[in-house]
Amino acid sequence: MKRLTSLLLTLLAFTALAAEPLDFTVKLETVLKHDDGKFLWFHPRAAAIPGADPAAPAAVMTIQKHLKVSDYYSGLHVMTRATPAAPWTGPVLPPELDWKQQPDGVTISVADVTPGWHAPTGRLLAIGCQVRYSPKGAQLDDVKRAHQTVYAVLDPKSGKWSPWQVLELPADEEFNFARNACAQWLVRPDGSLLVPLYIGKSAKDRFSTTVAECLFDGTKLTYVRHGSVLRLPVARGLYEPSLVAFQGRYFLTLRNDVRGYVSVSNDGQNFAEPKRWLFDDGTELGSYNTQQHWLAHSDGLFLIYTRRGANNDHIIRHRAPLFMAQVDPATLRVRRATEKVVVPERGAELGNFGCNAFNESESWVTVSEGMFMKDSKQRGAEGATFVARILWSKPNRLARATAPAANKLRIVTLGDSITKGVRSGVKAEETFAARLEAALRTEGVEASVTNVGIGGERTDQALRRLTKDVLAQKPSVVTIMYGTNDSYVDQGKNASRITGEEYRANLARLVDELRAAGITPVLMTEPRWGRNAKPNGVGEHPNVRLEQYVAACRAVAAEKRTPLVDHYQHWTNAEAKGTDIGSWTTDQCHPNPEGHRVLAELMLPVVRRALPIAR
Repeated sequence: MKRLTSLLLTLLAFTALAAEPLDFTVKLETVLKHDDGKFLWFHPRAAAIPGADPAAPAAVMTIQKHLKVSDYYSGLHVMTRATPAAPWTGPVLPPELDWKQQPDGVTISVADVTPGWHAPTGRLLAIGCQVRYSPKGAQLDDVKRAHQTVYAVLDPKSGKWSPWQVLELPADEEFNFARNACAQWLVRPDGSLLVPLYIGKSAKDRFSTTVAECLFDGTKLTYVRHGSVLRLPVARGLYEPSLVAFQGRYFLTLRNDVRGYVSVSNDGQNFAEPKRWLFDDGTELGSYNTQQHWLAHSDGLFLIYTRRGANNDHIIRHRAPLFMAQVDPATLRVRRATEKVVVPERGAELGNFGCNAFNESESWVTVSEGMFMKDSKQRGAEGATFVARILWSKPNRLARATAPAANKLRIVTLGDSITKGVRSGVKAEETFAARLEAALRTEGVEASVTNVGIGGERTDQALRRLTKDVLAQKPSVVTIMYGTNDSYVDQGKNASRITGEEYRANLARLVDELRAAGITPVLMTEPRWGRNAKPNGVGEHPNVRLEQYVAACRAVAAEKRTPLVDHYQHWTNAEAKGTDIGSWTTDQCHPNPEGHRVLAELMLPVVRRALPIAR
């Protein structure tokens, strides 16, 4: 009972800590002003390009001219800022990103572009949708697959953009219309992309939403697969989806003509049935027929949106002001008490905006004033383009994941005495951690591997030192290997040191906390005990209990879509083929130098794939 009470108090403390609102302030900066009656600058979206100083990245903002006809846009212009102290330059129109005039008078262009940094290749990707315009600026659906997702690539070193390329998608007719438009997409730690799409048989079809997994090699973006398709039989369906990762899960916000919706996924592919956006008091959020976007901080998840009920009935679709509030990731509701205005309403609409992390201290919301009401100017709007700098009260550990790929990579091996390795007959340079570092260098990968294994440790003890011993080192990848001690039954006892349920929950929490810090976890099962191992406290061979914990480790890896190195299965297979795996150990449990060589060889390809490097 005493132990249960202690556990409950710990959980309550953790819940209270998680529920603590994360504060921020807003500094609004004006980048441009333009309203000459011919065009407005519109759809500004930004991305940070990391440099030598993580606190002072360069910035790129894509922006287009709105040509005074609904959804009629110029080629994609670019603004740049070399450092936070430098002035913005541009907008300029790279010829590769300009209109392409066709012989029949049709203009091919792009719209609704979102740029983002791809750290593994050191490239900036801009993803949007292809559009075909008539000579009068009307969007056409005159040929098959007129509306597709396109991308262009910036090499920051040369300053050169690639021409627009079409993302090749499945031949199914449901992808005849397939747009990533006004949508946040993300890069996973392994370098793959999750790109949300809204799809349909044509521009007149009711839209559905799915998320495509893609690979990027620095030049070409390649579709791999897509996940579940979300549908809603209301008005135009679900479209303009934006995606974010937070604490090991993926969150999707979706536009609908009547109200906004939200969905969640454990793997970024298979999403739950969408729920209406609500405040935490159960009332409607009031955001409708416009986009919402995300900002993720290691200590909180935030939604940026417009809504009714803000003395804004004079604004088209209530698309101003722009609000920001914290989201409860468990209930998927907006916490009303945290709501703040980040861009005020001045008589113009603010419905087409972007959100991005900039560095550990701040994130950005970028938007231009849509001067579409007759009295916009009289109410104070100026056709301004704003950067709302969200200044966090705590450092955003997630922003560390955008550090330059050129920096030396750091790997941490977390575990028990099998990870620690050093013992009689095993030198430090013979452990799997040391061998892994040497093998990576042989393959041309400059990475340091820090071994923080502690003898006798269990998963609950690992959680207590995670911040000090692991997060503080800011690694790219952490390997996690526990189970031998967790499962063991001591002499005179009749139960494992911790239960299988506790072990599984602890592993899941280790994975979540690492991901929340922008770190890629790699789970590993423990190696099998040798055949001649001494019985445990209940007279069993230790593998009898260990196998149950190995199964739990595999289950967490599958549930969390975490890379897995299955040492237990590898050693089991070797034994089945006649190898005396006890000869790989010093005592039927702890690996000797040969055992560590076997462990390192199995780890190498999995860890290398998990590193944020080009392949």
